[in-house]
Amino acid sequence: MPARLVYVLALLFALGAGPAAAASFDCTKAATPFEHAICDDPTLSAADDRLTKTYQTAIGGLSPAALEQLRADQRGWLTHARRACTRDARPLTSGLYDERGVSCLVDLFVSRARVLENSRMIEGLRVYPVGLYSAMPDPNEADNPDSYWPLAQHELSFVQIDANESFAHAFNDTIRAEAGRLSGVFDTKDDPAEGSDLDTSDTTNSITLKELAGEARITLSVSTYWYGHGAAHGNWTISYLHYLREEGRLMEARDFFTGKGWSKALLRLAVTALEAEHGDNLMLDDPKYIADVVIDPTRWDLSDPYGLIIQFQPYEVSAYAYGAPTARIAWDDLADYLSETADTIRYGF
Repeated sequence: MPARLVYVLALLFALGAGPAAAASFDCTKAATPFEHAICDDPTLSAADDRLTKTYQTAIGGLSPAALEQLRADQRGWLTHARRACTRDARPLTSGLYDERGVSCLVDLFVSRARVLENSRMIEGLRVYPVGLYSAMPDPNEADNPDSYWPLAQHELSFVQIDANESFAHAFNDTIRAEAGRLSGVFDTKDDPAEGSDLDTSDTTNSITLKELAGEARITLSVSTYWYGHGAAHGNWTISYLHYLREEGRLMEARDFFTGKGWSKALLRLAVTALEAEHGDNLMLDDPKYIADVVIDPTRWDLSDPYGLIIQFQPYEVSAYAYGAPTARIAWDDLADYLSETADTIRYGF
């Protein structure tokens, strides 16, 4: 059967077109370089097929408002996809995509599918992703027709709750604001400020749902990635946001720990855990450099039943190649410092 063109199908379904209209769009009708790329390359065709199915699953069960948001995002992504793998951030109107361009398209389709996979029902909450995309020419590569980084590409995605309730509105506003802090790209309207590196680097930042703890806490994973064109490797981070539903805000350290000595105790226990878990891979000459890290709630993973997981970033306590280490501190060792609300936050009741 001819490969389906995801950008056509998604848009047609988003706009309410029925099967009769979509049936005529097959590879025998491919006309543009974008269409030919999808039809001619098996890997891209497979990515297109995956994205089509993922999109159809993602829009199921959404309220009209959330559905329109996801449809608008898909249209925005389609526009982005036609621009992001060319050399001038304009849709290709003739010729064919080169090998770099096709590989770029595969990455875009796979990435979009992953974003859409965050649309789901979990423990009674319907969540869906919002995605923002940007591509702009790299001025340093304008005179290099063989450049592998002709454009700076940026992606930002974050989850929202599909519910018309006050707690959902408060959560959505908070997470949208946090997403805005991850990237300045989408405030610039593709016109980066003078002296910025937005047009010479790629970024992929996301906020995804990690855990629901009853009616008390919603924890989200925050992932960032930045790559400066021509660099040996990119930089990335992992962190967390703990949203307290009743309070309508993000968790602070004082919500979880109490007493004057808790921060020093947590640092001491974190260093001990790091030494035990990572041995010779640990590069930490002076523990004071991580004092602020260990008391930062965005570094705490509360989901482990046996202990508090503290997340460190590449370079912080070990070599880059070692990755982003963690340290686990047994809950029993923290019992004397936990606040009265700590167990409610942990367990959700």
